[in-house]
Amino acid sequence: MNSDQIPEDGITHPLFISPIPYLYQISYRTSRKADQIITYTSPHEIILNLYCFKNEDRITYLDRDTKDQIFTIAIHRFKYLIAESIYQVDQEKLELLYMRLLLTNRYSKTIPDRGRFRQLDHIFRQWLLTLKGGYDIYLTTEQIRTILYSKVRRTSCIHLLSTIEHWNSQNDIHMNHINLPKTMGNRGLVYECLRVELSKQGFRLYEYDPHPDDVMFETSASREIIQVINQLIK
Repeated sequence: MNSDQIPEDGITHPLFISPIPYLYQISYRTSRKADQIITYTSPHEIILNLYCFKNEDRITYLDRDTKDQIFTIAIHRFKYLIAESIYQVDQEKLELLYMRLLLTNRYSKTIPDRGRFRQLDHIFRQWLLTLKGGYDIYLTTEQIRTILYSKVRRTSCIHLLSTIEHWNSQNDIHMNHINLPKTMGNRGLVYECLRVELSKQGFRLYEYDPHPDDVMFETSASREIIQVINQLIK
């Protein structure tokens, strides 16, 4: 096992794949200069906790099944790998990473400060809301309850989450019926994120095949997603 040497046998950084093949064991020094070890189950946990560690602290990748050590790198090398990865993928994969960070920040017990990412996410969503169009939305009242119906004509998951969250914050909505284009990727993660924000009982998802007459809107947000992630790894 060579320090800072990543094997050249097809191992890729598992930001965009599932299941994750590794466990991550971080060795770090406390104020008393005593060596401590903490283990994470995903790289997303590390990204959200990077501010807790120094660049010279070490990450050992372990095989998830056998617990064998595969290789060890420094935190600064891990940051470089993240930065390199996010600049080499399309927006769909960036949104996949972003939603995994959202879910990790919500559910993982290893995140001591959930507010850091929430604040960055809030600022990002406020910007996304300035991108108008792409939704056929109307409200109706059924049995004294407000119901939202939406046909989505964008393929951006993050824009969808921002828009639905905004409508629900502005209105006392009991149920959201959301019709997604089949061309939208990561729909499973959209479902999980909506469960966090609206609860499982607060929405229903449907799918449709876009018709040639459907006007689909582009959402160029790769640069902004990268900016948020860079704030976490700087």
